[in-house]
Order: sequence, then C-alpha cells, then structure tokens
Amino acid sequence: MQAIILKLIDQLNSSVFLLFGILLVAFWALYKLGGVVKMFDIFQQKNKDLDTHVHSIKETLATIKATTDLLYQVHVATIKAHSPISLTDKGIKIASELKLSDKVGSHWEQIKNEISKRSPANPYDVQVVSMDMSRDCFEKFFSDEEKNVIKLYAYQTGQNLLEIYPIVGVLIRDAYLKEKGFTLAAVDQHNPKK
Repeated sequence: MQAIILKLIDQLNSSVFLLFGILLVAFWALYKLGGVVKMFDIFQQKNKDLDTHVHSIKETLATIKATTDLLYQVHVATIKAHSPISLTDKGIKIASELKLSDKVGSHWEQIKNEISKRSPANPYDVQVVSMDMSRDCFEKFFSDEEKNVIKLYAYQTGQNLLEIYPIVGVLIRDAYLKEKGFTLAAVDQHNPKK
C-alpha cells in the first residue's frame, strides 16, 4: 500500500498538492465563518430579548415618573397620608358619589384573589398591596361601563383619575382587613417606619 501511495506522489506535481491545500484552507475558513454567523444570530436574538426588556422597563419608569410627578403636584387631596391611610372628606364624597364600595364589592372575589397572589404577610403589607393594585383593579376588573362612569365623573369635576385610584385602594384594604378579622390599628403595628 505504501508503494502505491509513493508512486502516486511521484506522478503528481506540486501544483496539485498546492491546490488541495488551498481547498482544505478554504473549507476550514468556511467552517469557522459559519460559527461566526451562528454566534451573530445568537447575539441578535439576545439583543431582541434585551430590547423587549428595556422597553418594558422604560414604560414602567414612565408610569412611575408620571404618578410621582402628579402626586407631588396635586398632593392627592382624596387621602390622608398618615398611616393607616384614610380618606379625606373629599375622598369620602367621591367614594359616595361614585358608589366605589359597591363597585369594589361587585368584583370582590377577583380582587381578593389578586391580593392573595401577592401574599401579604401582615396588615401593613395588605395596605401596601391594596394601594399598589388600585389602578390595576380599575383597569382589570371594572367593566367598561364602570370605567366610563368614573372617567366622566373625573372629567366633569376636574379630578384626575390618579386621585381616584387611591380611594379604591383604601376601600380594598378596609374590606380585606375586615374579612381577615384585623382592625385598621393593626396596620401601624407592622409599619416599618414606626
């Protein structure tokens, strides 16, 4: 076998070996280039995922900024800021005129399930969760008709919806605490700032 290979090598000139070598280098380069292209595709997919997350973060930050700005500008006249948070006379009037207790009551099972998903450990956590989810409650659980009534009232009275959401949060907190057998005073027992 070795004699046959040596005889073939003697008959072939060096240009065939050079061409064969060039072909091997070309195949190797194409193989490596394919790996680079594959890495680029993976990078593009990760970049798309990252763009989605960044966009979501931007939206959340914009909402937080708008809410914070409004709270500083308006100083929310519908709730008292001391703990436990309570409604002002204006908040009580709005809650009564809009029948917000009835609206919360008509969606109570959904609201209660949403609070339970967030696993509040104590009455103070219930207050925090209730205030956080008050806007979600409006968006997710209230019917279009209920939303329109609230929006029309806000428009006609010159209120901002961001002043009405906390009223819903207070009503949710009160109903949940009552159902669990807690008093409002229990909120302060677990307030980390006190």
